[in-house]
Amino acid sequence: LAENYNSAADISDNTLCEYALVQGCTDVAACNYDETAEQDNGTCEYANEGFDCDGNCLDGTAVTIVLTDSYGDGWNGNSLTVGGIDYTQDDASYGWPYTADAQETFVGCVDLASCVSLTYNATGSYSYENSWSVTVNATGETYSSDALIGTCVTGCTDELAENYNSAADISDNTLCEYALVQGC
Repeated sequence: LAENYNSAADISDNTLCEYALVQGCTDVAACNYDETAEQDNGTCEYANEGFDCDGNCLDGTAVTIVLTDSYGDGWNGNSLTVGGIDYTQDDASYGWPYTADAQETFVGCVDLASCVSLTYNATGSYSYENSWSVTVNATGETYSSDALIGTCVTGCTDELAENYNSAADISDNTLCEYALVQGC
């Protein structure tokens, strides 16, 4: 592509290249689209899935997820589910000597207009080494144990009750109302 390309050059220094056309990112969907570019030079950068070019959630609210392993060898097959998406530490990233309290941080988007479940899954080994936190970036609210966050419905989940609520996210059967008194 360079006007002065030299296949016999012993040293590669692309800063010496001269181009007849203006180089840059020509993909309008890229974050660094250059409308003056006449030829794409492979430098296009794209937003992460679910985010815009400024790092904002396309849908929902941003949460910061911090996974910690006290021993420092990763989460060993354990995971944290946040709104249906599993997060874990990549065990292959950790080698000897281990670093105590090794952390990995993720940013995700959740729909707080619905009920979002935060669930630790102890499906691997050494779960006692794991701790975590989920912080709602907009409010600063932080959770570090299994929880339901967002707009959750509390209701009666006894199918025999007059006010049974199949849409309840949180069961509270003290709210149940019955047409007849239960018992003998």
